[in-house]
Amino acid sequence: MDYLDYIVSGIIATVFSAMAWLVRTVLTNQKQLQLLEREIKAREERRDEDRQAMQEIRNDIKEIKRDILDLYKNDK
Repeated sequence: MDYLDYIVSGIIATVFSAMAWLVRTVLTNQKQLQLLEREIKAREERRDEDRQAMQEIRNDIKEIKRDILDLYKNDK
């Protein structure tokens, strides 16, 4: 009967350890997922800012081209 008590105690301890490991792993993964989601959101915001800046640069280049063409036409 003593061996049976040791076996049952070992099984119970193993089950509780497995449950604790599972909870710890799930919580850790949730935190990591939240960090990754924040990082993705920050990158998307930076990309939007970069797209706006690139559009402004394109518009400036078009304006400079028009100005150069106007200067060239006025010189003739």
